[in-house]
Amino acid sequence: MKRLPRLCLTVGAAALLLAAPPLAAKPVCAVEAADPPFDAARAWDEARGELATNYAYWDRIPSAAIDAAAPALRTAPDRLTFADRLQTLLLLFRDSHLHVSPTPAPQAAWVPSAADFWLEERGGHLLVRDVKGGSEAARLGLRPGWELLTMDGIEPRAAATARFAALGLHADAAQVLYAVNSMASGKLDQPRRFVFRLAGKRRELTLPPGYASVKRPEGMLTVTTLHDSAGHPVIALRPNNTLGDNRLIAAFDAAVAALPGDAHVTIDMRDTPSGGNSTVARAMLSHFVSRPLPYQRHELTAERVQFGVSRTWTEFVEPRAPYHGGQIVVLGGLWTGSMGEGIVIGYDAVGQGNTVVIGSEMGHLLGAMIDDELPASCLKVSFANEKLWHVDGTPREQFVPRIALPGADTAPDGSDPAMRQALALFDQWDSQGK
Repeated sequence: MKRLPRLCLTVGAAALLLAAPPLAAKPVCAVEAADPPFDAARAWDEARGELATNYAYWDRIPSAAIDAAAPALRTAPDRLTFADRLQTLLLLFRDSHLHVSPTPAPQAAWVPSAADFWLEERGGHLLVRDVKGGSEAARLGLRPGWELLTMDGIEPRAAATARFAALGLHADAAQVLYAVNSMASGKLDQPRRFVFRLAGKRRELTLPPGYASVKRPEGMLTVTTLHDSAGHPVIALRPNNTLGDNRLIAAFDAAVAALPGDAHVTIDMRDTPSGGNSTVARAMLSHFVSRPLPYQRHELTAERVQFGVSRTWTEFVEPRAPYHGGQIVVLGGLWTGSMGEGIVIGYDAVGQGNTVVIGSEMGHLLGAMIDDELPASCLKVSFANEKLWHVDGTPREQFVPRIALPGADTAPDGSDPAMRQALALFDQWDSQGK
């Protein structure tokens, strides 16, 4: 019988792995000079077996595409080359939860945690779709609509296509675009050089390493008071990428307890790219339900793969004081990742008609994340071993906000499009006496 993964962490603990750069990852076993030569064929057989059995989204890619890379993986001359080739193959899944470590230095930064802008392809052009609020890229004036021409002197799609081709892979347009966005976050500790085109003119932009581009406020949670056009207070509660830190529970509890009775409330999840844990998630949801309600569905796919028997369950959130029964707006975007995505769909599920989600597509980090070790290669692989759904049956990664925006962080004029929509909705509710 195929074993389940070793080092299987809880959903919450595993999600914390995205909060730190992969540079901190260490080999899961010692590599000694006297060890036998690296056996790439054995390493590939082990890695493929682990992922095929336990990675919940292995069926996202046809087996023929995976088979195409097998010769390159089975003939890798050493473990780090093997790791680099395996990571390239895994880019086909377009899943930012899916990582191998360590890889050759300088190591690639991980998205969306290290991403400060995101690209889309439109009409044959690579255009900036959104820019992370508070990032150095935003401060230097990068805006949606700019066309990316080169990064570090190379045409991005050509670089991504060549990377796949080296393994015998023929990636489709969506896979190439995902690889380009991953590569745009750069390497750890290395600045990035971009050439954009704006209104027919070339503009060069040098950005710091992705992890250094975003400067967050101190503390677990930022509480901001705005006002709609009628002068009513709008309290925005924004976790500072802290969903994996249980200290956020007390900070969030205190912020909810301090809400004025007449305040409109916005839960701003747009800075949660590194995910978190479900304890924090249920704590954040619990103040807005008056009875136990389902907020997320799971499937542990390994049991179905191994035995043909499905194992699915629905997770509930229980009410906790203080209770807030008013209308709320939840904001999500491309930097809403993993447990952040789970919280957004959770608010949508438990809202009982008084909650509206505004934003763009989210981070599309698939499933609930664990770690596993690969002794044959002395590597670690991180992946989702559970599939996740909204309680209405929508896969989490396919959720679309009720008020959908092309980008949620930065508008072409530099303003905040999601918050602007939230304030407009509060104005509407004011006019209707809600």
